[in-house]
Order: sequence, then C-alpha cells, then structure tokens
Amino acid sequence: MRAPWLLPCLALNLAAQAPLDLQAPIRRVRLHPDEAWVTRIGTVKVAGSGVHRLAIRNLPAGLVMEDVRVAARGPEGSRLGDLTLGAEPRKVTETAEYKALKAEWEALGDRQDVLEAEGQALDKEKDFLHGLQAAYDKEISARLAGAVPTAASVVDLSRGIEGRLAEVLIRDRRRRRELEKVEEDFKRVNEELNKRAAERSESPSQALVEVATSGPGEVEVEFTYRQHGARWEPGYEARLSADGKKVDLAIFATVRQDTGEDWKGVALEITNARASRSLAMARYAEAKVIDGRENQPVIRGGSAKEVNFYLNAQQPSPGIAQNTMIAAPPEPPKPTAPAALAEAVPLEEAQGLASTWALEGAKDIPADREPHRFRMLSRDAEPTLALVATPRLDPTVYRVARFAVPTGIPLFPGSPVVHYAGTQRVGQAALELPQTGAPFQFGFGPYRGVRVELRRVDAVKESVGTFTKETQWTLKERMEVANDTAETVVVELQDRELKPASDKVKVTALPDATPSREGAVPGVRAWTLTVEPRGKAAVVLGSQIRIPAAWVLWGADDLHLPR
Repeated sequence: MRAPWLLPCLALNLAAQAPLDLQAPIRRVRLHPDEAWVTRIGTVKVAGSGVHRLAIRNLPAGLVMEDVRVAARGPEGSRLGDLTLGAEPRKVTETAEYKALKAEWEALGDRQDVLEAEGQALDKEKDFLHGLQAAYDKEISARLAGAVPTAASVVDLSRGIEGRLAEVLIRDRRRRRELEKVEEDFKRVNEELNKRAAERSESPSQALVEVATSGPGEVEVEFTYRQHGARWEPGYEARLSADGKKVDLAIFATVRQDTGEDWKGVALEITNARASRSLAMARYAEAKVIDGRENQPVIRGGSAKEVNFYLNAQQPSPGIAQNTMIAAPPEPPKPTAPAALAEAVPLEEAQGLASTWALEGAKDIPADREPHRFRMLSRDAEPTLALVATPRLDPTVYRVARFAVPTGIPLFPGSPVVHYAGTQRVGQAALELPQTGAPFQFGFGPYRGVRVELRRVDAVKESVGTFTKETQWTLKERMEVANDTAETVVVELQDRELKPASDKVKVTALPDATPSREGAVPGVRAWTLTVEPRGKAAVVLGSQIRIPAAWVLWGADDLHLPR
C-alpha cells in the first residue's frame, strides 16, 4: 500500500522541475556578408539558490548546437549549465489572415492545374480537327469525280468541322486570358505569403538553459543563433559639392532577409567578416614538376596586373594586355602539354582586417526579401578637379575628381558607386582601387562646351629592307581639342602606349610627335593642353611599326592599319 504522504512530495518535485518561461525578444543582429547572428535577451527572477531551467520558446525551426551561443548573468556566484535544443511538441498558431492567404494560394494552384489540363485537351482536339479536315478534304476531292457524295452533304460536314474548330479556338482564348489572371493572382498571393513567413505553421525550436545561482535574484540570458536567410551587400555614393571643393564618399549596407522572423527595433551591426569561413591553411599536397617549353615568351605588357603568357601560334593569347602588340611567326614549334600547377586562391574582402560597424538607432527589417538600405559611415575628401578625355575610346571630355584614398572607410572592389554632382545623379560605376600611392579618380559626367576629336592624318604600309624583308606601317594622327566656352580650360588627353612583345617587333615614335608623360595607369601616355576661350589645341601622334615580312601583327586592331 502506497503511503499517502508521498503524493504531495511527488507533486512538489515535479513542480520544481518545470522550466520557467523566459521571454527573450530579438534585441541585436550582427549581419555578415552571407549570414546573420541573432541575439535574444531576456530576464527572469528566481526565488532561491539552485539549478534553474529556463525555456526559450518560438525559436526558428531546425536549430542545431553549432548555430547557438549562450551567455548568462545573475547573482554573484551564478554559472551557466547545460543547454538542450529540440522541437516544440506544438505548432505555431496561424493568424486568420495567413490562413485566408494560404487557402487562396491552394485554390489558385488548383485552378491553374485545371486550366493547364484543359489547354492540353484543347490542343489535342485542335490537332484532331485539323487532321480530320485535311483528310476529309483529300477524300472528298477524290470522290467528287463520281458525284458521290452530294454537294449539300459536303458543305454541311465542312461547316460542322469549321464550327467545332471555331468553338475550340474561342474556348482556348478564354482559357488563356483566365490563366494569365490566375498566374498574376498566384504571384501576388505568393509574395504576400513570403512577407508573412513568420506566421507560417511549422514546429519551432525551443531551448532549455540551466543556470545555477547562489541565491534569489534576477537572471539575464543572451541567446544567440545563426540564420542563413540573411545577407548584406555594400554600395557607395560619391557626391561632389556644387563648388567642387569637397567629395563625400559614403558606404551603405543593403540588407535582405527571409529568415521567417521580423527584426523590429533591433541594434544592427554590420561586419565584413565571414563567420563560416574555414581557417584551414592552404598547403601543397605534393611536389610538382614544371616542364620546359620552347615557345617564345611574351614580355609583360604594362597592364595594371602584369602576368606572363606564352605565345600561341594560331591565335593571340586572351590574357595579353590591350596595349601590347605581338607579331607571330608563321611556323612556331609545337607546344608541349602544360604541367599542372598547385594554386592557392586568395579571398578578397575590404582592405585591412575584418571590422564591425554598429549602426545608430533601432532598425526594423521585416522578413520580406526586399532590400533595406542603411547608411554605415562616410568620409570627406578635398579633390583636385580635371578635364580628361580618351579620344581613341570615347570622344567625350569628362569632369574628373581626384583625391587621396580616404582612411577609416572600408573599400570593397567591384561594389557599385553612384556618382552625384550636387543633387543630380550623373551615373554609376564599379569601385576600382587605385594602385599604391595613386589617387582615386571619379568621373562626374561630361563637361559641356569642350570637344575632342581623333583625326587620322596619314597611314602607309610598305615593304622595306634589302637583305631581310620587313613590313612597315607609318601612322600619323592628331588629337584636337576645341573650347567653345568663355573660360580657359586645361584638358588632359590620354592614349595607349604601343609596346612590342618581341624584339622582332620594332615600334618607334616619329620625330614630329608631341612629347608625352606617363599617365596614372601603366601603359597609358598623357598630354596636358591649355586651351584659350573659343580656341583650339592639338596633340600630334606619330608611330612607325616594323615586323618581319612573314609575320602577322596582333594587338593593333584599334589602329585600323592598312592591310
């Protein structure tokens, strides 16, 4: 017989083991380029010392230990204990609006299936009627010679086929119009369901956190977990002031998230660190042997990233810089198979080490997959303004601001930069980092009133040489600038430098060519012209190119040399 006093003790013991519900709303989000770490913070009062089990409910479904971090603070001597993750044995209650949308979505899907099936049936009936009509016309043509059947019966049957075909076509047109409307409604409802993803019915996760305290008091728990349905992308704005004395370079974070949780009034942190990156160092698996080759190496061509290539006998290498000219011999030796090389691919982020930026104020980011843009920080720079033109590529004179690379702002190469002149948006370009020691160069639209033109003066191709025949081109050009304004302007003209990739190719400047200086980009020459109001100025270009007579010239297509 069970003692009656055991029942109250058992009930008290079970009550003591029941976890305390911890209300922990989302307070902070740290956003990485490819994921987010969401922090919930909640407090609860405990009545005495001992081990207390705290339950955090309604967490995203499918959380695992690798996605979770926990910290706790309480009375002096408190310590964090065990952590348990699991799915709640219930489902999130759907709102009435979500249930109505879900029902509409299912009904539209069913109607779409019916219309598509009806379309397939109508297509088969149309094919059958067309085939029947063609076969009937052929059969009637053969039988009319014998006066069987009668003309009246032929007309009636033909009208019947055509009438049925017309009915089918009308039904198909109506079906297509209805299907278009159903697809539009289906898309609308689907987008609305995505925005209400937090209300969908699924088994959420729950966490049981154990905290041991030395006495009564308040316990605060920080529960942080990873979400893969969120990311941010950098973008920039460069604003040139109306007086041209200041450039404001600002970086923005464009955030998208469809985690199923709306982030309301959160402290948002943006970081360029990739938390899921592997820290395993690159290493060689085994030694590799590089085979020798007899092909003629192509010399470096003066591009921003100098790389050696091997000359291909049939076609030019795709990696050769634009400002490099090559002449190929007609019968080069056959290349051997290239040896395999081990490579370590660098990962590029912002300049310097990974950094985190805390945005000011509380932010709201719903789980709607839509872009939400936040200003991170900005820096001012004092530019030097210039008028720059590259006539061979574009007959436009651009206003350019040059300024030192600002410090304290992250730079992500390839990210979009929107350029503004005052309040006017003048265009967009990808961010390019200048070479070490060189300034930024941002364009702020065409400069009206100044025109530039590249004119060909003369181009001659001839065969030269007494014992060794060679092909020679002599090219003369002019870059002319016309100033239609009432002010003196200074214009910088740029053109590529012709560099041979072989000692068999000779490139010399003509004596009357205007001397140039090296531009900011390797392989580019520059000239600075001062043009008076309503005046003109010009730069004379002249080059002579010589190659062996049996060779083919590559890399000079934009010169349009005589063939």
